[in-house]
Amino acid sequence: MGIQKFSNRNISTVTSLLLAGSLALTLTACGSSDDAGADASTAASEAAAVETVEATEEPDATAAETEHARESGADDAKTDAANDSDAGSAGKATPAPEGVMISAMSGRDLPETLGEYTNTGKDGDADWYKLNEEDSLLKAIGVEFREGMNYEMSVERLNETVPAGTGLCGTTLPGGTSLACYLQVTDGTVVVSAEASFISKEDLAAFCNELAAQLGTE
Repeated sequence: MGIQKFSNRNISTVTSLLLAGSLALTLTACGSSDDAGADASTAASEAAAVETVEATEEPDATAAETEHARESGADDAKTDAANDSDAGSAGKATPAPEGVMISAMSGRDLPETLGEYTNTGKDGDADWYKLNEEDSLLKAIGVEFREGMNYEMSVERLNETVPAGTGLCGTTLPGGTSLACYLQVTDGTVVVSAEASFISKEDLAAFCNELAAQLGTE
């Protein structure tokens, strides 16, 4: 009987120890699970923070790129404007220096276009330049080369003259409406004519400047 009671007591003790060990393992497992969850939560928070910073930085980079594009566009616009201005200035011919003449014209053709004017062909001895092909000769500019013609004697007949090309433009009569320009050529004279009612003396002189520039001088 004494041995039996001792054995039962030992069994109770062992059982208590096993239950205590099992509870400890359970608590440890729960603690590990909580720690893992906490670690996962912390990692997720840090990743979200990194993404937020990157997302915040990207608009700054985009803004910088946009500003650079605007500055580049502005520089390009300034460059284009400067080129256009230079091209416009280059297209505005001026009267030739005194003593300069148009190169020999014998056997040469006149230009097809002069500024906004187009050579519409001959009528009589002159080539006629018009803004619109259907315009009458009253609105046109006539250009004729006269080989051997004396330039000095020709300009003496002009009134109210202005420099033009390699010569002068003026009216053929005092207060008249018929305009004429005489341009010096190494082998003669180029005669340019128009009606002041449709073409001003200043515009005709500018036409002669362009004509001399295209024909070449020496």
